[in-house]
Amino acid sequence: MASATSATSFSLLTSSFSSSSTSSGRSSLQVTASLSSPRLRSIGLRTPLRRLGFSGAAVDPLLAFDVAAKIRAVGTNGKGVRGVVSMTKKSVGDLTAADLKGKKVFVRADLNVPLDDNQNITDDTRIRAAIPTIKHLIGSGAKVILSSHLGRPKGVTPKYSLSPLVPRLSELLGIQVVKADDCIGPEVEKLVAALPEGGVLLLENVRFYKEEEKNEPEFAKKLASLADLYVNDAFGTAHRAHASTEGVTKFLKPSVAGFLLQKELDYLVGAVSTPKRPFAAIVGGSKVSSKIGVIESLLEKCDILLLGGGMIFTFYKAQGLPVGASLVEEDKLELATSLLEKAKSKGVSIMLPADVMVADKFAPDANSKVVPASGIPDGWMGLDIGPEAVKTFNEALDTTKTVIWNGPMGVFEFDKFAVGTEAIAKKLAELSGKGVTTIIGGGDSVAAVEKVGVANVMSHISTGGGASLELLEGKELPGVLALDEATPVPKVDAVKRGPSTGMGMAVVPLQLLLEAARESTVLLVFLISFSHYKSLMAIKKSVSSLKEDELRGKRVFVRVDLNVPLDENLNITDDTRIRAAVPTIKYLMDHGAQVILASHLGRPKGVTPKYSLKPLVPRLSELLGVEVEMADDCIGEEVEKKVAAIPDGGVLLLENVRFHKEEEKNDPEFAKKLASLADIYVNDAFGTAHRAHASTEGIAKHLKPAVAGFLMQKELDYLVGAVANPKRPFAAIHKDTPSDPHLWRKTSSILQPHFLRRPSPKVVLASGIPDGWMGLDIGPDSINSFCDTLDTTQTIIWNGPMGVFEFEKFAAGTEAIAKKLAELSEKGVTTIIGGGDSVAAVEKAGLADKMSNISTGGGASLELLEGKTLPGVLSFDDA
Repeated sequence: MASATSATSFSLLTSSFSSSSTSSGRSSLQVTASLSSPRLRSIGLRTPLRRLGFSGAAVDPLLAFDVAAKIRAVGTNGKGVRGVVSMTKKSVGDLTAADLKGKKVFVRADLNVPLDDNQNITDDTRIRAAIPTIKHLIGSGAKVILSSHLGRPKGVTPKYSLSPLVPRLSELLGIQVVKADDCIGPEVEKLVAALPEGGVLLLENVRFYKEEEKNEPEFAKKLASLADLYVNDAFGTAHRAHASTEGVTKFLKPSVAGFLLQKELDYLVGAVSTPKRPFAAIVGGSKVSSKIGVIESLLEKCDILLLGGGMIFTFYKAQGLPVGASLVEEDKLELATSLLEKAKSKGVSIMLPADVMVADKFAPDANSKVVPASGIPDGWMGLDIGPEAVKTFNEALDTTKTVIWNGPMGVFEFDKFAVGTEAIAKKLAELSGKGVTTIIGGGDSVAAVEKVGVANVMSHISTGGGASLELLEGKELPGVLALDEATPVPKVDAVKRGPSTGMGMAVVPLQLLLEAARESTVLLVFLISFSHYKSLMAIKKSVSSLKEDELRGKRVFVRVDLNVPLDENLNITDDTRIRAAVPTIKYLMDHGAQVILASHLGRPKGVTPKYSLKPLVPRLSELLGVEVEMADDCIGEEVEKKVAAIPDGGVLLLENVRFHKEEEKNDPEFAKKLASLADIYVNDAFGTAHRAHASTEGIAKHLKPAVAGFLMQKELDYLVGAVANPKRPFAAIHKDTPSDPHLWRKTSSILQPHFLRRPSPKVVLASGIPDGWMGLDIGPDSINSFCDTLDTTQTIIWNGPMGVFEFEKFAAGTEAIAKKLAELSEKGVTTIIGGGDSVAAVEKAGLADKMSNISTGGGASLELLEGKTLPGVLSFDDA
């Protein structure tokens, strides 16, 4: 890891490339540069990378995801760079079966689980978190040597033995785990020598030796002598330079990150370096002093900072408010004032609770009451945030796309003072279900969401307390720094606007970087590689890039996809698409825009009453919390009058745009009439992004800016990210052979079925289908083998059911896959349902809310996965 005084460097990695569309070889540029450089800041390196462009060029999304996955965050303190958090590290997913088969792999896991007085496990979260890496190694034929600590023993202490963990580990892995009585020595070496391929040996607690925490080289060498390569999956101890987390890497190569460690870095570093915006941070806890680093680091990156817990009373007193007997750090009053001033100078909205729950003593049975922040009585102490604070915090969180939470809002161990913390946990769970990225940054916040029972719905629950905190502060983690750097593999495509893609790709001007390098004070490595994919999307400007002064009082034409099913009485039978459109509309309303909504419904031939959008108005109004006005047409004088009457924050729904045949013909005059209604264009209709219609493509020629909505951006983030830079192993489940082979090339597994038959159903082998019988589902052996394969993965994309799932008799295969993906999603696997019948299948199984992403676009999803251009996306402004 580079230090703050390291010199900058540049190197070119040459590569040959052949393609029917590109004949010349290109180079991939490895750049070392600095975020402290004004030149680099000026081109927006601190903006989300999916919107990053150089010199006006568009950026291929595959490039953006490649870069985003390889950059680790840098925090600043206003005087230059604070420190590099981490660099690109090699992962266990980078190792092939040939690298692993028959090899002894030393895996440092974090199995530091709580045990009761009878040595029973009371929470197996950390054991379950370690399973994906171990299973991957077992499945690749490795001999797994598992190491961990438990508690803080002083020498050999029986109550801290790892022996009680063996039954649960064996159960989760599906094999009998062997237990060693020590972690080094001749007896351990004999057990290692006897390990079969795919076997697991659990060593005894490494902290039974004082040399472990002292990082004693000889002890590390003895541990290393047991194995051929090293995997660190213990994020919870990554901030400690111990023998089994740092010292051992000096003797074992390769030394790589496990899936859990990589996932923690991806979320916790990604959250502060390339968040989906608006980005909110919630910081709680008892003392300002314990969270100074976190607050300072987050002020550089977040849009909203919510403060709770005991620390708020130091901020109150710094502002001259009475605090009664509440906890106050007198020596941190000046610091609290400076943090508030810093937030203001950086344009960060910092929110303190407007009211608090106070108590007459620190006890669960204390007398309590709610008072304004300015009215804490003498002798009373604040132990929780109040109901008004909960309400305002929730309203602020409703505007966000990424939320990170570290620290409770009050003394949540006492039920009476857990209301604020529990309310925030429930709000984050609600937002997570709406597609907001919710990250619980370790420590008491994890305990809080587990207490409320919503841990499984969060995007990410960090397993590391101190490690999470130090990473958020921008500190280096010794256990991460010790791992091997990822090897750049240059993948070259045409640069600029060439024939192979037909679209722009970012080219970093070398001169600009050289100039920036002269101003650098710290190294930050980008690995920029151009991946060959046919006609994928360029990086586009998003609605979140538009601020309040750009939106307030402006008329914004929002193309949404409200094509929802209605019954014979015109009642909505599934409001998924309406709910999916709400975040973008609410964002615009909250910023004072005058919102003009446009959509289609069905396939009308001219004006057709049953396809009117009027039945949608009540549900839209309910979800938005305002009365939505309805126009009888989408163009014309009457519509113009209604548009003129929209108040700031108001919403007008136009009638079905497909009542005019000019819509689907992308007639320029019709598009111009639509555009004349507004000042700005937002497309949030991913379901029609593959169609060049007047309201999805033609209108963008007349309205600027033309940007993507939150739903559109989320779909691109997941569906492009899935094939560009997935967490590996990556599996694709497809009912047919893809028409474009690129999806096959990117996956570790493509699943092909056995079949189930009818009319009197029976299961046969794929090689034994009788004449006259037809396959209508996959069979039980296929389900088992598919699920076993999926258990080894970190990313899964599913497009198409396994059988004729509309018939209950032939839905078993599809339902089994849906249930397996839901199970894996809860374990941290990224699960993406790629539109169409797969969505219907998971909804039928009642598991849609468990998946990482449910695509709202059928044809659009399919075309994007095939690598085709989506006209509705290409028409947006480039970032």
